[in-house]
Amino acid sequence: MNNVLGFLEAKLMPLAARTAQQRHLGAIRSAYVSFMPFIIVGSILLVISSFPNQTYQQFMSGAFGESWSSIIEIPFNAVFSTMSLFISFLVAYRLAEHYGEDRISCGILALVSFLILTPFIKVADNGGITVMPVEWIGTKGLFVAMIGSLLWTELFCWLKRKKLVIKMPEGVPPAVQESFAALIPALLVMVLVLIVRILFENTHYQTIHRFIYEVVATPVRHYGTSYFGALMTVFSITILWSVGINSGSMINGIIRPLWMENQTDNIAAIQAGVTPPHIITEQFFDMIWMGGAGATLSLVIAMLIFARSKNMREVARLGAGASIFNINEPILFGLPVIMNPIMLIPFNLVPLVLVTIQYVAMKIGAVAVTTGVFIPWTLPPVISGFIVTGHLSGSIMQIINLLIGAMLYLPFMRIVDKQYRAAEITTLTQTESTPVKQE
Repeated sequence: MNNVLGFLEAKLMPLAARTAQQRHLGAIRSAYVSFMPFIIVGSILLVISSFPNQTYQQFMSGAFGESWSSIIEIPFNAVFSTMSLFISFLVAYRLAEHYGEDRISCGILALVSFLILTPFIKVADNGGITVMPVEWIGTKGLFVAMIGSLLWTELFCWLKRKKLVIKMPEGVPPAVQESFAALIPALLVMVLVLIVRILFENTHYQTIHRFIYEVVATPVRHYGTSYFGALMTVFSITILWSVGINSGSMINGIIRPLWMENQTDNIAAIQAGVTPPHIITEQFFDMIWMGGAGATLSLVIAMLIFARSKNMREVARLGAGASIFNINEPILFGLPVIMNPIMLIPFNLVPLVLVTIQYVAMKIGAVAVTTGVFIPWTLPPVISGFIVTGHLSGSIMQIINLLIGAMLYLPFMRIVDKQYRAAEITTLTQTESTPVKQE
């Protein structure tokens, strides 16, 4: 085990560190973090409008009218139906921030470029007005939004570094200088984007959106949101945590675009009154990570009940409060779990087992599938299971997961507990046998 840890520390840590610092992944990750509060607010409103209880729905309809749910869902639709627009701006904004370039100009350029690539539709029934369908500006357009924003921002910054800019005379306000400096690079980028659109219009895909969605996004999404993809996701997070790398935000930032459309499909199904079609969503993992990475709330429960050593009981008591809210650094570093050959076995094993059990339970219909509603990651277990599934079975599943996790952690916890207990007894014996020095 020590050899394995040594290999991970020598080979994996530098790779993970470089990945975490990679500017493009960092820009995507930061963009989603910036937008997450709005996603959560929209999801809360959806829970209020679509809570799956007939008595509740009848009461709300009687109190606020039959159209109350559609009114409540307006902010939700405003967020989710236009998500690609915001993400395209934010990704470019964060990448430009990394380069120290004009963030607003890059964000606007990325947004305009995304709109150039997005097809407009003329509606003959309404006087021939031109409209933009929400099909490609919602979650289906995220890949084009993200990839495009990275490409156009890189090109924009490269053109500025090559001094393809209009220089203004001295005395002109800095804001005006910056605006004119962006003129030529922005023009060249927009011309290139227009050429890309024209080229794809002459293919059977007709738009770059459809090409990316069918050729790239759908296969990647299918793999990333499969059972095997779920196993690889949790294993990637725990194996990086094993050597002290906070990997949750890094891995989630990469995988989240794959989950997003699944969640949108599930939300649409809930609104239509049918069963959600996708098992693997971000909320599926929210049900797994009870106590944080490694599902360490199970470990805390095992420690509180069975630990005999003073050290382990103290760590459990100090870390229990934070673990309820899925913060487990006190446990990971206090026990410790990280770089501990014994505890790392269940730390990596437990999430794999829980994913398997939960996936099978949802597949056979014993547990309700997650609705796609976003929740804060600090929401305590049992409560979170009920909210993300809209059903009591979600809470029961989490309780079962906690018990299974505790049983898997218990044998390894006892080994460490005996070591601590033996050390404490040795220290106590030495203290008692040491004669007190007389003055």
